[in-house]
Amino acid sequence: MIDEESMATTKRKRKTSAGTRPKAKFTATKNRGASPARSSALRGKDLERAVEQFQAEPDENRAHEQWKQVESSIFGVQFKD
Repeated sequence: MIDEESMATTKRKRKTSAGTRPKAKFTATKNRGASPARSSALRGKDLERAVEQFQAEPDENRAHEQWKQVESSIFGVQFKD
């Protein structure tokens, strides 16, 4: 049989553990994010930055990889060499 003291202890543990549970740092709802115009402007700035880095890259192999990334962001596909 369960004595009253152990039942009281169990109830106290439940109350304290439920009250100290950490809250979620995210929501399950969809994040609407920035407006389409703002998103487009941000993508344009990112693309501009990527092209500038590509043009300033002295290493030919690294520049080729950067160009493939620029192509991918513009056209949305990866072309074969």
